[in-house]
Amino acid sequence: MPGPTPRGRTSLARTLGAALAGAFLLALAAGPGAPARAADVPFARDSARSEVVALINGERKAAGLKPLTVDLLLSSRAHDASFACPGGGSTPGRARDNAEHAGLSHELSGCPDRSILDVMPSWSYRALTGEILAYNYASSDLVAYHFGCPPGSTGFDCSGSGATLDVSQTAATAIRQWVDSPTHHAIMLGAYDRFGCGAWAGTGTTQYGTGGAFYACVFAKGGPASRLDTRAPSVKGVGVAADGAVAGAAAAGSSSIGRTAGSSQVAAATVPAGATVTVSSTVADSETLGRVAGWQVAVDGGVVVNVLGSGRIDAGRGSVRVEAAISTVGLAAGAHTVTIRARDMAGRWSATATATLVVAP
Repeated sequence: MPGPTPRGRTSLARTLGAALAGAFLLALAAGPGAPARAADVPFARDSARSEVVALINGERKAAGLKPLTVDLLLSSRAHDASFACPGGGSTPGRARDNAEHAGLSHELSGCPDRSILDVMPSWSYRALTGEILAYNYASSDLVAYHFGCPPGSTGFDCSGSGATLDVSQTAATAIRQWVDSPTHHAIMLGAYDRFGCGAWAGTGTTQYGTGGAFYACVFAKGGPASRLDTRAPSVKGVGVAADGAVAGAAAAGSSSIGRTAGSSQVAAATVPAGATVTVSSTVADSETLGRVAGWQVAVDGGVVVNVLGSGRIDAGRGSVRVEAAISTVGLAAGAHTVTIRARDMAGRWSATATATLVVAP
């Protein structure tokens, strides 16, 4: 098993068909009554961690438990944000730390003989705490994950299961790893009220392969209310332009279609049938440590672009400029409504921002 496991930490390896070959996980919990822890589609860190958040809460709901609230501080430090060690020094966020060291360990790389649970009391998390880790080499292609499947189920489906969610195979694999381990499953379903998760692509080589996706989730009961993720993200305007024009300002040899300020449409123009247009916007999460995890473009209510995060989204704190090309092939002549909305780490969607696209007869 990669990485040390001091202080009675448990580590287990599980296999779930070919997708889980070489998949590993670790669990760690503390507090009163605590339980005894490459792809066809590019790996998008913030999208994958948002999926893990949704899947854990979906498993809790299937078990008749309340969902956990995303804690923005725990989320950032489970992911990539560095934090100070007791006595000096610092260490990277948990998923990034394990990915950069090509293995799983609860021991903080910058804080020898310490785990994140040793540090959390200094952040005002003093009751029940826990951490679970995993990595796998599964694809980022979408699969249908079925909630409530018993441990040991094959794949992500089980006969008679209830709700489903389309997520990346790598995120679904991490959850199945944890569900199939009694220790990890107990932490997922534990008496916590908040958590945060991280995901990071590996670049090093373990004895099982190169790369992979590394996951970390940190749980707590109680803590500062100000750190809870309570606000939806926002979309600041929509621009639609053809042939490279700046939205809302026509240029020679190009057509400006429309743009919005906030949610109020301020312009509309016409493009030839079959033209490709660029839709752009600024998506933002105003909360401290907030991250936008994805965004969607829809035409007349039908989603045509579903961005599950990207390098720019992953790097985006505060606001990020995004754009996508869409084709007007198949659209009838006349006016069409283009909307953009954004999703945050907790799975909360923004209100939509709207522009008008007019296709010439």
